[in-house]
Amino acid sequence: MRSPRARSGFEGFVQLYGSPYGRYARARLDGAVPAAEAVAWTFGHVEAEWDAVLSCPEPTAVCWSFLRDAVSRRTAPGRRTGDRLHTMLPAAAADAVLLRYRLGFDPSEAARLMGVTEGVVEVELRAALRMLART
Repeated sequence: MRSPRARSGFEGFVQLYGSPYGRYARARLDGAVPAAEAVAWTFGHVEAEWDAVLSCPEPTAVCWSFLRDAVSRRTAPGRRTGDRLHTMLPAAAADAVLLRYRLGFDPSEAARLMGVTEGVVEVELRAALRMLART
């Protein structure tokens, strides 16, 4: 990140997404420390790649994938975790359910966080409910 404008844009991104990213990480991980580490790693990675992220068609989707990966790496196999959804559903469907029903985001807010359209969130929610009904 070279320019003051780029720095300002990144800082605005952190201000806008910091709290919801933290809520998501805490919902998936046991403990505030691993959640804070996942969010800090995500923002560090986003900052290092800011110019490349902004050149993507949907920058927030890229950032969301960094967060999901950071959280998933901290969810070791065999370790107790509060994140049962992500063991039962595909990642996008589990994210949609967690954001909508556990954290209370409306579909448009969930879509904004995930970097997808509201229609994609609605499809993921319906798919998740069908999959969960079969278990």
